[in-house]
Amino acid sequence: MDEEKSKRFDPSRRQFLITIGSTVVALGVGYALGYLTKPAEIVTKTITETTPPPISELSPVAQRAVQGIRKLIDDGVIPRGTTLRILHVSGSKAQLDKAIELWKKYVPDVNIELVTQGTEPDVYTKAMNEAVTKTGAYDIVTVFSTWLGDMVESGLAKDITSYFNKYDPGYVGTCAPIEPLGSYTTLYKGSRYALTLDSDVFTLTYRKDLLNNQNYKDEFKSIYGYDLKVPDTWEEVIDVAEFFTEKNLQSPRGGKVWGAYFYAEPAFAAYITWTNIFLEAGGILFDLNTMDPKIDSPEGRYAFDTLLKLKPYMPPEAVSASWADLYDKFIHGESVLTAAWPSLTKMAISSPDSVVKNATGTALMPGVKIEINGTPTLIRASPNPVNWVGIVSNYSRYPEAAYLFLQFMTAPDIGLEVVLSGVILDLYRECWFTDPNYRAKSVEGYGEEFVNAYMDALKYSYPDFIIRGGPEYTSKLTTAVNAVLAGTMDPETALSNIASDWDSITKKYGVDAQLAAWRSIAQLFPDTIKTAWRAKGYMP
Repeated sequence: MDEEKSKRFDPSRRQFLITIGSTVVALGVGYALGYLTKPAEIVTKTITETTPPPISELSPVAQRAVQGIRKLIDDGVIPRGTTLRILHVSGSKAQLDKAIELWKKYVPDVNIELVTQGTEPDVYTKAMNEAVTKTGAYDIVTVFSTWLGDMVESGLAKDITSYFNKYDPGYVGTCAPIEPLGSYTTLYKGSRYALTLDSDVFTLTYRKDLLNNQNYKDEFKSIYGYDLKVPDTWEEVIDVAEFFTEKNLQSPRGGKVWGAYFYAEPAFAAYITWTNIFLEAGGILFDLNTMDPKIDSPEGRYAFDTLLKLKPYMPPEAVSASWADLYDKFIHGESVLTAAWPSLTKMAISSPDSVVKNATGTALMPGVKIEINGTPTLIRASPNPVNWVGIVSNYSRYPEAAYLFLQFMTAPDIGLEVVLSGVILDLYRECWFTDPNYRAKSVEGYGEEFVNAYMDALKYSYPDFIIRGGPEYTSKLTTAVNAVLAGTMDPETALSNIASDWDSITKKYGVDAQLAAWRSIAQLFPDTIKTAWRAKGYMP
């Protein structure tokens, strides 16, 4: 190990539970959860004077954070007894509590206070209000990476590049956050504005008991002419979905087993599936020279065609229900191929009501074959929708101390304990997959097959809409995708409407400013996507 010394792992079981139907399940998705309606509360951690254990037991990243905060205290930059306040969503409370518990062992002179909000929109609203009022009410805010453009352009998020360089949070080396994730979740227009707390990268989740059944293998090959296997392309997904849907299998609770379930729901998630297919087909969201939307394109039509071909093999609820219905159906054995956040796998292998505990497989998202220099090339990508990051408020009285708490919380040793103590924040550092001292704990929380596949998925992951107005762009796209799948709008009209809506959003915030942000973000897409863009002339 070069940046880590892990000796203190004793993570508690995941605390955050929700109810889907009659089933209580663990959840690790970061998005606006309507059922999280408890009012804002302030939780103050009482710090008692103790003799801190030897700092040598910490990783170098955590050591630098602790040494940095102690020096600020000794130099009188911050007074003893200072309180830092963190604005966050209630679903992350267990994990922040773990970070605070560990922090107070080494920094008993700086209190941490949680300002807990019931839903993600509550956090967004409070944060944007603070950007206007500039009260200094919060020192740290945990936000979606899709909000980063808004947080920066509103003036709330502090440029932490100098702190990043001064204290070195371990973003280089064998324990760094896996790229491109580590860059695109923390950089905006080339400067550091956040530390990553999480990864929300999608994987293909599948029923390995059904795909490995020899009778089904024989029957599938006789019909489709190739072996039944984990699909590599969306065309293969359609074949597998058709095959199992037409088998008319029944789940233990009596529901139909559908061949596929990919997001097409109306509230927010439909854009995820569509964008993944669109990018793999070589589509680019905006022109790199003009910021004109490039959504109304052959790649856009291909994405719609693919989803429309899949629709007959997905449950009707895929178009009408909330995102949580996908979780419910998979753990009850009612879908064969699906894709979601890491929490789906955690739930499938650990929920007491799961009927697929030993039958859940994980693989890379399916890709699209396109011609590159006359050669069919498989392009893969993995969505990373909404992903949590931590920002320091520009109006904090003690921004350097706030940064140091974030560095401590995300250090290799501390960060893994934090991730494993709850459900919303997920794995993001390379050593958590590769170093035996960390990997064993990762496997305990997620399963061997998931850990093997997820590291590769992170490498194929791409940025969400990390530009100003990101939620507005995605909302327009989701509405249109859902309308096409619901049969109330044709693809051509949808693509035209999206392009028009996106152009209006861009002009509202300023074409030049949006273009500068988009050019910076585009460089952080995985090489697979940039290869396709270059082949199509979208990128030099």
